Amino acid sequence: MNQNHAGSRRAKARMSGEGSRRVAARAEPLTAAQMMRTAAGKARAAHFDPGADGSTMFAEQAWGRISRSLNLSGRELQIVRAVFDDRIESAIAAELGISAHTVHTHFARLHRKLGVADRSQLILRVVNAFLKLPASPARALHDAANRPVPRL
Repeated sequence: MNQNHAGSRRAKARMSGEGSRRVAARAEPLTAAQMMRTAAGKARAAHFDPGADGSTMFAEQAWGRISRSLNLSGRELQIVRAVFDDRIESAIAAELGISAHTVHTHFARLHRKLGVADRSQLILRVVNAFLKLPASPARALHDAANRPVPRL
């Protein structure tokens, strides 16, 4: 389907209010995980920079902890961060001063090491590792949401 056609259909639905009725009809209570994602998104929204690289979503300290938790080498971490920045293999190679074939080899090893099949799964695996870090804000929200309520 043509992108312009799909976009114009969405615009017409928004203008007519049709889209909001469909969303409202499906509204259900949020799960704890959805509330965590919403809270984390609101916290980041104040600092969102659409021109920033994707790797800036985690602080340097968090990247170090992610690297240790996934047992990544320094070069593997550079490759993973470049994936978050949406770089292609040739751009990663140029940035790191290595050949595109070497970058491709690093990708193959990362895929085996982390048990992922593509870039999307790689990103999800890294985000999941971040969420499992004990001191991450999302982990604290998760723990608080799943803590049993004391009986009075």
